[in-house]
Amino acid sequence: MRRSLTATAAAAALLAAAAPAWSAPDPAPTPPTSSAKPSSKPSKSPSQAPDQGLARTLEKFWTPERMAEAEPVEPQQAREAAAAEDAEEKAEEKEDAAPRKGMLRSPSRPFKGRKEVGTFYWAEKAGNDFPDRYDYRFCGGTVVPSPGKNLVVSAAHCFDSGARQENLIFVPQHSARNPMPHGMFPIKKSRIFKDPGYTGSKKSEENYTAVDVAFLATEPRGDGKKVEDVVGSVPMGFNTGFRHTAQVIGYPYMYGGDRYKPKQDPLSCTTPTKKYTTGNVKDSGGRLWRGGTFTEIDCDGYVGGTSGGPFITAGGEPAKLIGVIGGWMTGGHSADTSYSSYFGKDVKRIYDAAKAGKQPASIDPPPMTDPVLPGAGTWKRAKTIVNGHFTLDGPAAEDRTDMLVMGSDGALSLYRGAGKARNHFDKEFKIQGPSALWRDHAKQVVAGDFTGDSGSDLIVRWSDGEVTLYPSVDEKGFHGEHRLVAKNSTWKHAEVMTAGRFGGNKRQDDLVVRWSDGEVSLYRNTGGNKKLGKEIKVVPPGSAKTGTWKHATQIAAGDHSGDDTWDLVVRWSDGELTQYQDFTGAGSLRGEHKWQAPNSLWKRALIVSGGDFTDNARPDDTIVRWSDGELTLYADGNASGIGAENQLVAPE
Repeated sequence: MRRSLTATAAAAALLAAAAPAWSAPDPAPTPPTSSAKPSSKPSKSPSQAPDQGLARTLEKFWTPERMAEAEPVEPQQAREAAAAEDAEEKAEEKEDAAPRKGMLRSPSRPFKGRKEVGTFYWAEKAGNDFPDRYDYRFCGGTVVPSPGKNLVVSAAHCFDSGARQENLIFVPQHSARNPMPHGMFPIKKSRIFKDPGYTGSKKSEENYTAVDVAFLATEPRGDGKKVEDVVGSVPMGFNTGFRHTAQVIGYPYMYGGDRYKPKQDPLSCTTPTKKYTTGNVKDSGGRLWRGGTFTEIDCDGYVGGTSGGPFITAGGEPAKLIGVIGGWMTGGHSADTSYSSYFGKDVKRIYDAAKAGKQPASIDPPPMTDPVLPGAGTWKRAKTIVNGHFTLDGPAAEDRTDMLVMGSDGALSLYRGAGKARNHFDKEFKIQGPSALWRDHAKQVVAGDFTGDSGSDLIVRWSDGEVTLYPSVDEKGFHGEHRLVAKNSTWKHAEVMTAGRFGGNKRQDDLVVRWSDGEVSLYRNTGGNKKLGKEIKVVPPGSAKTGTWKHATQIAAGDHSGDDTWDLVVRWSDGELTQYQDFTGAGSLRGEHKWQAPNSLWKRALIVSGGDFTDNARPDDTIVRWSDGELTLYADGNASGIGAENQLVAPE
């Protein structure tokens, strides 16, 4: 639920003075009810039969005074958040009025509203202890195209209370001075369409937020006109990506004295949108929120009541609806940052079902797990990432690559590979605590099957030129140590290393080294008899290519081409990313594919490491750790590119 603030009596007074121009303002003398005399006009489809009688009844019930009493859903949380916000504001009054450093949020402003956007209002029974008392609630919504000219989209969490909702209406372009400029449009309980797998914010262990979207089919207003015919609609935008300029509209519920005034007036913010991806997270109340990928905006003042408000493309783009405030933590627990479920195939499935007048088929939510990967601040301190099969027992029905990480303090952590539903990793094992030896002297670390037992081993190049093999590293730690190369001055110059299956046999035991002078060597079948393999000089010393290869900042390995021989991936100092298909070390370097042209973005890719993290059981995926701590998985790469981007950890 959006963070909420408390309403004041001033809102009621303002609304009471402004009755709608076209409907009767008198309050109904009886408790709320959804029963009304049905229209006498027959319809071809009973399920689509317009109910003008219901509209006339609710026109009398929903007076401006009752609208002014409405609060966002979960009012107790709203009051708790209001107290916290009040304390925060009082503290900030003592600070300088100048903007704080680092604030990137966009300014918001009251405006006259947009006719396709408005508010839902409904009544809820207060509870068994007060059978005759009703509370009034509201959420935002937007009219969207439909064959019946009657659909409005909002956030699914607004309508969790189900059968307790009475007298539900939609009011386009509501404001304090003109509460019902286009009338009101009733909604029957059976005409709320949302994914059956959505469980909302009230349950402690089920918060499937990727489909926090609902479509509601309205009835005509009292004169028989349909909502889309009256106010128009905003086209839906599906699979449009995450980077846009958008107008975000909400109806905040605020204190008196706040600059937006306590009127439930529309608030507008034009801001860039971006992608936010997270794993599952437990909040301070113990609720577990399902992670996923969401559209994020940063706008000032989007508190309780703004749920369901639209993200509409702006800035020169044709107007399309690409989100509604909801999704991750029902839109976020901050007034400055809000989210939307991404408008992809799942939201389209709900929309298509709603247009047909049917409830959508359920999706099966993935199993709930606690988040495993730490935040960006921790990943900034990752010095080395290597991937391999380290864990002895993975999760059921999963056999993914594991990720071993060395931090800047020399500590080693192992993250067990899992499926996408678990954000690709489901458990962390602390292999080694902070170590001055590893921190100061472990210069290169690579993983591969050097001992032939199908588990992954580590090779470490130390600062004194020694090269050490650690066989069969697993969640229980190290199991022996073998010196492949005694300390010497030559191996002090091994600047970049990786391991792969480059034609020596069927194992990942071939070691590639880029030396400080630009020379490149391949050591095939390394680890046998506890020795380095036979050296192949891929780029001989003193050759014309050594000047170029001095700029090979990172190298990684994987089977992106789908055969027995792996490919070499190079990230160059200018940001270019290159794949050398079926790398064997023989015949120089053939099969070159440019994945990325030189660019400033990929200069920030400080660690690049390959592995198998997806369903195709092939090591054609790439992990990238960026300079801002973001961690990204690129899935199913091939000769044409590195693969589809999946953000595992968001940047700071």
